[in-house]
Amino acid sequence: MMTRLKILALAGMCLTTLVCATSARDSIDSKRLKVFPENGWHDTGMKLTMGQFYRIEARGSWLSGYKRPAHGPEGWGSGTLNDGPLVGWISPHKPERLGYDSYRREVISKLIFIGEGGLFKAYGEGTLWLAMGEWSGCEECSGEIEVLINLYD
Repeated sequence: MMTRLKILALAGMCLTTLVCATSARDSIDSKRLKVFPENGWHDTGMKLTMGQFYRIEARGSWLSGYKRPAHGPEGWGSGTLNDGPLVGWISPHKPERLGYDSYRREVISKLIFIGEGGLFKAYGEGTLWLAMGEWSGCEECSGEIEVLINLYD
């Protein structure tokens, strides 16, 4: 019988193999864009299909406007929506503005916490939208995050 440690090691090797295989493949589409916190949701123009892999790399800094220091796309605190991280959403239509209502289960369950990026798998079909978590368009916010998106077959 496999021990828990062996199972975790095997799972890690499988994930590493998947990430390396996806990274080594040529992307079928690539796009660079800037995400501004005060503009709400940004239409990336990248159409995703269910189960499609995509990689995001994000750099830069922004201010949430609540007397917090500037922070990067990972957010400034404990990794929640309140921390101002870079988040994503897959939808054929522009998502609703983030705010107090965003803590509803049907909203939180569809948010993609991107932070500085990584390899992701599309949970649905539609356009990839990006925004600063928290308010997604606060007037007192400033800064920019530069994003590189690669789509894979």
